[in-house]
Amino acid sequence: MSDSSESGISDEAELLWATKPPTLQQRRLAFAVVIVLVVIFLILTPFTAIPLPRLNAFLPSVAGIIFVNDLVTSALLFGQFWVSRSWALLALANGYLFTALIVVPHALTFPGAFSPTGLLGAGLQSTPWMFVFWHTGFPVALLAYVLLKDEEVSKHATRISPRAAVGWSAAITVSLVCGLTLLATAGESFLPRLFLDDLNHGPMVSHVSAGILLIFVLALGLLWTRRRSVLDLWLLVVACGWLPELVLPAFFITARFSFGFYTGRVYSLVTSTIVLLILLTEATRLYFRLAHSNAMLKRERDSKLMNMEAMAASFSHEVRQPLAAIVTSGGAALRFLGQTPPDLEEIRSALSRIVRDGHRANQVFDSIGDLFRGADLEMRLVDVNRVALGVLEDLRGELNVHGIPVYTELPSELPLVMGHRGQLREVMLNLIQNAIDAMASTQDGIHSLRVMSRCFENDTICVAIQDTGPGIDPEKLDSIFDAFVTTKPNGMGLGLAICRMIVERHGGQLSVWSEKKRSGALFQIILPVSESAHLSP
Repeated sequence: MSDSSESGISDEAELLWATKPPTLQQRRLAFAVVIVLVVIFLILTPFTAIPLPRLNAFLPSVAGIIFVNDLVTSALLFGQFWVSRSWALLALANGYLFTALIVVPHALTFPGAFSPTGLLGAGLQSTPWMFVFWHTGFPVALLAYVLLKDEEVSKHATRISPRAAVGWSAAITVSLVCGLTLLATAGESFLPRLFLDDLNHGPMVSHVSAGILLIFVLALGLLWTRRRSVLDLWLLVVACGWLPELVLPAFFITARFSFGFYTGRVYSLVTSTIVLLILLTEATRLYFRLAHSNAMLKRERDSKLMNMEAMAASFSHEVRQPLAAIVTSGGAALRFLGQTPPDLEEIRSALSRIVRDGHRANQVFDSIGDLFRGADLEMRLVDVNRVALGVLEDLRGELNVHGIPVYTELPSELPLVMGHRGQLREVMLNLIQNAIDAMASTQDGIHSLRVMSRCFENDTICVAIQDTGPGIDPEKLDSIFDAFVTTKPNGMGLGLAICRMIVERHGGQLSVWSEKKRSGALFQIILPVSESAHLSP
């Protein structure tokens, strides 16, 4: 079997009570329930023959509860069959459907429950035989489940649609209940006598009860040797709970409405409730697991969508700058071309800037793509001073337009760093462009831009970019690098977040300082020095 098939079976096992192994806590709980049922039965056994008042409403009440319990249990098991296509689960589901339906005519034909002699044309033997059919049908279904549940997968799964399998099997079960009801009522005279009157058992009751008990013990023994799952565990508990109701008429009680008679009906009620409670508990636990998994998947999907949105916004944010420079250089080239005579030197310079900005836009796609893919960066020795000077050259036009002088302190002996040149360039470009935008937004004071670098003794270098713009509100300093946080009216709030991500992936730190509003801002990039190379003096 392929790995994918094994994975599929493993995933299915987590969803099916028929294949999911029980936990130690579940085994201990089941054992405790069995002990309680057995101890109670042993304590009550000496009192089983004591006659008690006739409570005609007791049996219909118990039958109504068992009908609801077993019908819901059957529906849950049909649902499990719908997933697994298991003949074993289909047999067990129909067994519970049979018991849910058979208790209805049993209660209707019971003398004194709804009429003195029972409904549906019942005779003296109708109700006893309905009881026999009821208590034979379930052990037979349990035996079928045990024999089918460990078959090979190819034999274990139905080859017809679940809808058809459930429909046809349920129709057969309903027909069987109707046929047995007809036999016990209209054919009552052809059946052996089980009761002497409406209270006392005949001798055959003990023999019939012993025969049913034998089938139940056989099913119980096989289930014990083949137990594998949570469902098997609690079916064992149910089987143990059914035994007292069969043992009592076979060996201890000889009449209705004795203490043993009421005890047996209470045990029927308890056993019909046990599996239902377990199935509902497992269904609730499964629902919470699926709800948690669904929430995790939704969170992961939202995260991926946010990453995609951030990537698209980043491309837009980063590519807009070289495109704007291309447009500016193209407009300048057209103006120089319109002069008489055309200024060829200026035209050549403008076209060179267009070509350079085009390459720069192409590098943006590579750099941002590598960033969001999380791929291993192509690290090379990088001279951050040259990167900074290249960025200043690219933005010279904007600096001149806004009349912003640039002061550089870039020592030539600065060591090299190991990094991705394109991404480090995008960081400096973003920070310098932000400084230009900040100073262009106000006409107060004299504007200037300072770009500095220096080496620290702890084998790190610092590149500082300082402007004389309006500065940053101190209250926003802690969140300035968060995604979607911006100080610009039309900003996306991604530039600084991406800058910090790039610097951190290079093993560095990006920080900002602004003493107070309108005092300018100072951004510092701290990067580790390469251990393999330094600039020559």
